[in-house]
Amino acid sequence: MKKIKIAFLLLSFGFISCDNYLDLGENPNQLLADAATPDQYLSAAQTLSFATQASTMERLGLLFSNACAGNVQSYASPFNDEVSLNITNIFYRTIWENLYLRAGVYQKIIDYNDEAKAFQEFKAISKIGKVYNMQYIVDLYGDAPYTEAFKGISNITPKYDDDFTIYQKLFTELDEARTLIDDIGGGLYPNSVGKSVDYDMIYSGNMNSWKLFANTIELKMLLRMSKVTGAAATYRDQRLEDMVANGHNSFITTDVTIQPGYNDGRNDTLNPLVFNFGYDLNGTATNYNLFAASGHIAKCMNTYANVNYPTGATFEVVPGTGVLYPNLADPRRFSIFTSIGGTHRGVTQGSTNVDVVKPGTLTTGQPSKFSSYFFNSYNQTGTGTTLPTTQIGNNLAGVRGTIMSIAECHFLKAEAAHLGAVKPAYALLGLNAQASFNAGVNASLAFYAVTSTTYLTTINASKPNYGYNATFTFNENYNAIMYQKWISVLPSNAIEAYIDNTRTGFPINPMPLNSSYPKRPNRLIYPSSEYIANSANVPNVSLSDLFSVSAKTPFWQQ
Repeated sequence: MKKIKIAFLLLSFGFISCDNYLDLGENPNQLLADAATPDQYLSAAQTLSFATQASTMERLGLLFSNACAGNVQSYASPFNDEVSLNITNIFYRTIWENLYLRAGVYQKIIDYNDEAKAFQEFKAISKIGKVYNMQYIVDLYGDAPYTEAFKGISNITPKYDDDFTIYQKLFTELDEARTLIDDIGGGLYPNSVGKSVDYDMIYSGNMNSWKLFANTIELKMLLRMSKVTGAAATYRDQRLEDMVANGHNSFITTDVTIQPGYNDGRNDTLNPLVFNFGYDLNGTATNYNLFAASGHIAKCMNTYANVNYPTGATFEVVPGTGVLYPNLADPRRFSIFTSIGGTHRGVTQGSTNVDVVKPGTLTTGQPSKFSSYFFNSYNQTGTGTTLPTTQIGNNLAGVRGTIMSIAECHFLKAEAAHLGAVKPAYALLGLNAQASFNAGVNASLAFYAVTSTTYLTTINASKPNYGYNATFTFNENYNAIMYQKWISVLPSNAIEAYIDNTRTGFPINPMPLNSSYPKRPNRLIYPSSEYIANSANVPNVSLSDLFSVSAKTPFWQQ
């Protein structure tokens, strides 16, 4: 409880300003923030960073990865902008604004004048946290302020840096963080040892775990760069070689979670995933009734016999691709979305009714909604019942937040090993695609608290595009990795599935009905706050720029 109080106290005293680059200057409303030391900043930076991931980023990921649709039985035209791809400079603008604000808090720690060398652990952690936030800025927007950002009132109109240059600087910050960790472990900063234990809400000051997380973030960023060419490819391959040479090819071994003291004392101390997608403490739905299982995911997770495919229709995910829905009852299906009559009731994105149902049942009535295990509530039975409002206080409010699941890490390793067959630098990591894929599926099953002795063997033996097998084609196995990763990140980091699809084309999933575009956007538009406050520097991005590959596309897609 103490830790979350610190985070929200700093927030309430003006930690968040209207300046995108965290103006913590001479503002009388920010006296507490100005006087704060790294031990007070860290808890706020971590708590608020996860709150962004578990709110707007999660929402966009669920919709843009076609896991969710709107509950058309209860709302008129839910998620119309997301489904019609009406993307403007106010579309999800808080992703940019909040990621910058949180990165700025980390920068405040990094810049702290630590003459006694008592806060080196905090600085290492903050470098890693800042990189985690800023790589999403590049991945979702491309060019962005970096070298001149985070300077408060000293520079309120920072220039935009090239996005590949930013990535290089982020890799350098990871190197600096790992060097700090090694130096602390080597006794160079004795005054710092153990100082972050009570303020680090992710690893409780375990610096070896932070080093493994830094390695995993680097692997993820290098996989973002899998298709780059020229100088960027040379740089990527050198980084992969250096990872092995420097012993940075060991990765996280458990879920990366955060627990600042989430509790049922107030709505703003609830786990943010619960509050944003479930219920508040009064049992009032705070978006729970807004989200429905998409028709696409209902088809993915149920057999053909349990879905009302049109007469004569093929079972292709996208017509012409040859990729069929798996025709398999996924054992995780009712841990993610509620069971209605032993199957799901889904809404095809863009549909005006609940159109994916069990044959012979009505398309009126409520669709499937998030099941209790979507919120990582291990106290439930996993049978797919509706999230009970009575469980908010004693089961869900205090559940840890998942920043990166171990399943996600396993699929990163599987992808790297898979790519090693065509891009030898990835093979230097010494990873095994089949073993990592199997570990990822098993970790995903465990995350959703289900046990199956047949699912993995079935998909690997006979379900190309969903299982991994040396006899399947390269693209079938690539789709399988991304499909299983998509399922695994849904309740923890769904934005990853959207980014994965823009960079690889996998997993294949259909567009909303009557979409004017053949694919989802390659990037988002800079927020209106940038065009107002930093108009001389912000690039002008049009709607057409979102759906074509150009200099305005994130560099790893060009």
